[in-house]
Amino acid sequence: MTWLYAFMFFAGAPVLLWFVFSGGDADADSGAGDETGLLADVLTFVPLSSLAFIATFFGATGLAAQWAGAPAALAFLVATSVGVAAGAFNSAVFAFLRRSEASSDVSDREIEGSIARVTLPITSEHRGKIMIRVAGAIVQMTAAAVDDLEPGRTIEKDARVIIVRIDEGVALVTRLDPQLE
Repeated sequence: MTWLYAFMFFAGAPVLLWFVFSGGDADADSGAGDETGLLADVLTFVPLSSLAFIATFFGATGLAAQWAGAPAALAFLVATSVGVAAGAFNSAVFAFLRRSEASSDVSDREIEGSIARVTLPITSEHRGKIMIRVAGAIVQMTAAAVDDLEPGRTIEKDARVIIVRIDEGVALVTRLDPQLE
């Protein structure tokens, strides 16, 4: 059995290390759906990283149990239990991380109608910059006046504006009525 434990350890450990140091996705598509066979079916349900955990911990535990002088049946039972537990732990951790993952992606529609502050003046000839709080973070955006400003008119720095819409990454804004401030 030593050869089986050694093989599993030396086959699983490099894959496990690759996942740890490369930041590889535990549930990355293995391409198994295009193939047929038992391995393809297993990879459909068990992520490759979990298989690496199972193999590495099965092999390491089996080698350690044999080195400690445990009977062969007990070493196999303990190695199998530890390997399966390690794989299950890996799957559970990544499932938790996927469920609790927060996204800071905010759609243009969520920004439209928001009030922002001008940080770089907006003129009829030039775009300016605005600052807005988006998803708890302060973000600067390029801005242009939605309604044509008269030539020579400016929306000054520190003026408050309303974002009417976002057009190709540029916030189209209009002055906030002073009565609404």
